[in-house]
Formats: sequence, structure tokens, C-alpha cells
Amino acid sequence: MHHISAVILAGGKARRMHGVEKGLQLLHGKPLISHILSRLSPQINDIWLNINRSESEYQRLFPTYPRFQDELPDFQGALSGMLSAFAKIPADYLLFVPCDSPYLPENLLHKLSTALRINNAQIAYAHDGERPHPTFALLHRDVVPALQAYLNSGERRLFYFFKTQYSVAVDFSEQPEAFQNFNTLDDLALAAQPKSAPKILGITGYSGTGKTTLLEKLLPKLTACGLKVGLIKHSHHNIETDKPGKDSYRLRQAGANPTMVVCDQRWALMCETPAEQAVDFQQFIAKFEHVDLVLVEGFKHEAMAKLQLHRKAIEKPLPELDEWTIATATDYPLERENLLDINNIEQIAEFVKNYVKQ
Repeated sequence: MHHISAVILAGGKARRMHGVEKGLQLLHGKPLISHILSRLSPQINDIWLNINRSESEYQRLFPTYPRFQDELPDFQGALSGMLSAFAKIPADYLLFVPCDSPYLPENLLHKLSTALRINNAQIAYAHDGERPHPTFALLHRDVVPALQAYLNSGERRLFYFFKTQYSVAVDFSEQPEAFQNFNTLDDLALAAQPKSAPKILGITGYSGTGKTTLLEKLLPKLTACGLKVGLIKHSHHNIETDKPGKDSYRLRQAGANPTMVVCDQRWALMCETPAEQAVDFQQFIAKFEHVDLVLVEGFKHEAMAKLQLHRKAIEKPLPELDEWTIATATDYPLERENLLDINNIEQIAEFVKNYVKQ
């Protein structure tokens, strides 16, 4: 696994971008390929550009990166670029990525190479949990004869070729957003627009009302329709996110502040605060940059829109409406505007989705 090079595939016609050079189109003021290089270069040193036109512009913008063109004429697709790469680059393994996916995984090479080695396969490609992404792939040179014969037969389907070889799908379902690509100029223009702040909705109610149970049922309904949802839960207890005796716990107790624990599936940042320090709610809200909605369990005295929960079995009376309560969910009739059935998750989900769209 020591002889690996990487190739950014930028040799297509970009028909859906009206024929412009896709890799050179700007996202936040930088060419798409610049974004890819910023994520790929920490993973691997030897990176090549597969281009079929705009040679002078690539030379001006990326003079230190070697380039090559497809050996097959007429823009015959990703497999043509892959075959040409093996003819041009002497590495045993080639990592391929497309030029239109600027958020590619920062652990792409690590996971693909590990899967290739463990499975003794010839090809490892990314899968986001819902669909494959064969343009994110690590290939061994042994596939070249089969790839040459496949292209000579007139076939050009990338994933179909992978299925004819000893290939393995690698799970990246923990970061599906890393495979977002930009196929049109409108996609780029939309991405360049400033992100609006996420909506915030508090879920309030007495202990025993079922706030956590409701959230547990509500979250899948919201994420299923494409919403990105974050959550803040206020605890009145001294919480520990790692176990006594674990390395992270010992090092945090030794004085590391903050402490970050990282694995392929998730990461957690732990910051120690003085016992007397008041919780700054807005400080935590500011950390949710890439979501549409932040659901908050607790912090009931904060100035934010709230969904108030109450059940007949709760001995305490229903609190009076305040200026922040936008809806009430109960299991009994009540004369209130925006009254919801606390047991009807579909109804509550629809209300929350409409709130986010406002």
C-alpha cells in the first residue's frame, strides 16, 4: 500500500453545466478543484489532474500538479480517465475522486485502503448508506487488462465494470454529505448563498410528560423529509461523556481542557467549566452551523419558540401561555390556538416542518 497516487477526474464535457470546464468553476471564490485539493492533499502526496482541455488555465492555477489527458478520444467517461491514469502513472494503486465533490471525506484513503487490504480486493469504492459512489474508488493495477477489454467491447458503465471485478463497497454512511456534488451552475450559485440561521424550537413540559419519547419518535419523521436536525438537551446533573478509567477520562482529569475524542463514526469535544459558571444558551446555539432546525429539551426560560407538552395524568396544572409558546400538545381537549394531539406524531411533525419553512 506504499505505492499510491491520486487522480482528480476532470476530463468530462460537463453537459449539464453547458460545457464549461467543471473543475475550474468557482465555489466560495475558489475553483472546485482547489476545494478538493485542500481535503485530498493531507491524505496523499502524489496527486494528478485528469483533464482534456483548458490546459493553459490549469497550468496557471495549479502549476505544481502533474496533468494528463485521456488516451481515448471524444470524452468517453470516467473509465477512460482511469485507464489512461494507469498508463501514465507508475503507482500500484490509484485513488480516484471526481472534480465536482468538494466536501470529500477526509478519511477517504484510509477507509478505502483498509477495506481493500482486509478483503484482498482489487477495487474499493465509497457507499453513503443509500447508494454507491464509484467515482470515489481505490483500484489496483491488476484491473488494467479487464478494464482495457471492457472499454474495447464498447462498454462505458463505471459501476457495472466494478461489479464484474472483485470489488468491495466501503461504508461512509456516517458522512453522506461528503458526497454532495455540483452538476449545474445553479447548484453552485445556490451553494454560494449565505446560510440562514437554523430555526430553534424548545420542547417544554413537566417531568413525566414524555418529552424525550416524543423527540425520539419525531426526529425520524423530520429527517426523512430532508431536514437536518440538531438537538440540545439540558441536564441538571453532572454529566460524564466518557467512562472513568478510559484514556480520555484520565487525560481530561489530568488537566487537558478541552479534550476531543475522535473515531470514524463520531467525535465529541468536552470542555470543563467552573461549577459556578452560568450556562450560555446562545453559545451552544452558535455551534449548530449546518442544520435547519435545533430542537431544545430544557432551557424553558430562554426566549425561543416553544412547543408546550401536557398530559391529563400530570398532577401539575398546565402553565399559562407566554409570548414564546407557538403550540400546545395535550392528550385532552383544550381551548387554545395551535392545539396538537400529543399522541399524533404525524400531526406534530407536520406542524414542525411548516414552522421551519416560515
